[in-house]
Amino acid sequence: MRVLVTGGTGFVGAWSAKAFADEGHDVRLLVRRPERIATVFDPLGVTGVEHAVGDMTDAAAVSAAMDGCDAVLHCAAIVSNDRRQVDAMNASNLRGAEAVLGTAVACGADPIIHVSSIAALFDPVAPIMRTDGIAAGAGAYGRSKASVENYARSLQAAGAPVTITYPGMVLGPSAGPAFGEAAQGVEQLLKMGVIPTHDGAWLVVDVRDVAAVHSACMLPGQGPRRFLCGGRFLPMRELAPILRRLTGRSLPILPIPGMALRELGRLVDMAARVVPIETVFTRGAMEQFTRMTPSDDAGVHDHLGVTYRPVTETFADTVLAMVVEGRLSKKQAGRGAG
Repeated sequence: MRVLVTGGTGFVGAWSAKAFADEGHDVRLLVRRPERIATVFDPLGVTGVEHAVGDMTDAAAVSAAMDGCDAVLHCAAIVSNDRRQVDAMNASNLRGAEAVLGTAVACGADPIIHVSSIAALFDPVAPIMRTDGIAAGAGAYGRSKASVENYARSLQAAGAPVTITYPGMVLGPSAGPAFGEAAQGVEQLLKMGVIPTHDGAWLVVDVRDVAAVHSACMLPGQGPRRFLCGGRFLPMRELAPILRRLTGRSLPILPIPGMALRELGRLVDMAARVVPIETVFTRGAMEQFTRMTPSDDAGVHDHLGVTYRPVTETFADTVLAMVVEGRLSKKQAGRGAG
């Protein structure tokens, strides 16, 4: 099949496009900056990728790019912690989903894969995360994802062959300079040299496993489907020894309660209304960090046959890639620098 991929020069999009190409599919990218294609795909060993130039919100550009394509993977999204950009982010992500998913339905593409996030499902009072509900959304990004989720589910309700995936904190080897937003959390911890609280957890999934999920979904005739791929649930008491063994550093856990981190996030959000701040310490991020729950990924394993790789491999490859790309020093990475 010929597959149109939006967000293909991003972390998840690039690895997914590679998985499609490895399976023998023809890949076409919709990109705004074609000069990024070589820097992202050459390190992955993928060459000669077809592309069209355009923005995901431009319905005409999307329609032209989709001409001759059989299936679609919609990965593109704007992610920003700048509160002054929240309205623009929400509007652009919804318009992008309407243009890409809506056009794909009109063109008869099958399957149509929309990459959502656990942020659209996160409910701190639920013991386990499932795909049956839609959360109000923790933080601006979560609310943006929830808004797009409502639209994607309306297409499913009408019978469109839309598959929605919900990755957790996506880590792993970079695609050239492309890392996922979650890598910022690893970077922040290793630069601080401490883990800020016992009252936290990460839901970690390897980018190569997410790509394998998308590749396994690349099958027509399956109808509407949803797959949680949150990954491994890691409370800080389990994450700490993994990072200590990887780096050889002490990385103590500070006795800061989760409530204090959520309050810090609230104060950061207030400051961000007047000062541009890019940080992981937002209220939404701290809400998820300190109240994260496991996810029900049974569908990925039982129906798609995807098995997650060891999380130690994921962290090792993440840290090494961050050293190679200059985001961590060898001292910060410790033994993880190779």
